[in-house]
Amino acid sequence: MSLEDYYLKLPDFIKFNSKVLKLSFDIVGRINSSTGVSPQDYISELSSRDDKFKRTHSKFQVLYVELLIFIDKVCNKYGIDYWLGFGTLLGAVRHGGFIPWDDDIDLVVLRKDYNKLIEALPKELNKHDLKEFCGLTLLLENRKNYFNDFNSVYDVKDKEGNKIIDGKYNFLQIAWLKPFVKIDLFPFDFIEDDKLGDIYTKFAPAQYKFYHEMLSNKSKYVDQIDLARKEVGFTDLKTKQFSDTIEGVPHWKIRIFDTDKTFPLTSIKFEGHEFNCPKNVDHHLTSMFGPHYMDFPEVIENHDTLELIETQFNSKEEMDNSFDEAIKFLKNINENFE
Repeated sequence: MSLEDYYLKLPDFIKFNSKVLKLSFDIVGRINSSTGVSPQDYISELSSRDDKFKRTHSKFQVLYVELLIFIDKVCNKYGIDYWLGFGTLLGAVRHGGFIPWDDDIDLVVLRKDYNKLIEALPKELNKHDLKEFCGLTLLLENRKNYFNDFNSVYDVKDKEGNKIIDGKYNFLQIAWLKPFVKIDLFPFDFIEDDKLGDIYTKFAPAQYKFYHEMLSNKSKYVDQIDLARKEVGFTDLKTKQFSDTIEGVPHWKIRIFDTDKTFPLTSIKFEGHEFNCPKNVDHHLTSMFGPHYMDFPEVIENHDTLELIETQFNSKEEMDNSFDEAIKFLKNINENFE
């Protein structure tokens, strides 16, 4: 039984208390720090790998970027504002692309555009014959997929046909299923001006409660999401500030961003391509990672996605060929996108 399983056995008035939540996340953070590796050791190990691994690693990143280009084209077509978020934005600033130990892409979309994207993505996947290759997920109660006629991003399987990742998060996700690369699209919400004083204590309990009630089927998504947002102080109306919202990865610290320091969006290079970013990148990265975001952290926790992908194939040659075919297919769609 995991630490989280034990935690969930606590009474609600304890486990959804903001101070208890902060302590629990701090403990998990210290455990992860004690078992992580230094960035320098990881980069050294990566650079010592053979050329074949490096080529595969490069293909992995190229497929990720092609999927990102597809999303960018969909957003431009439908007038949807998105931007590079979290470690993806940090990687663009600090490394010009992926952080060396990172193996995913995170995007941010404000609620109004997030809802538009939920409608646009399935249309474009169908139009461009990508439904067979891509998973599209927005989890509802009991891990039910909102897109009931699409594969879920959590349907990815190994070569024996066994599912290899656990479905648990409620935000929008899109993935190329084999070889597996996944992009997370996080909704952000405006905050009512008169609710800023209480939001620091209300956010984490409301988010964590929503997250686990969706997983355990205690509540229905459509019944609870707007109630939870209203309880915290989120609004659909434009205000001076916005932040992470209920459907994100649960954490104790809410990160608040200035609307005027975000819009109008500008662009930044990521792996040689231009993508959207906030007007004031320093403001966003400082809010997320602190003022020393250009420094490497003491320890890192790699997601090991390449190792997961290897379980999908019988050989590295088969895996490399699959990467080549996927990149070629998606690149052709992007070059001819309408």
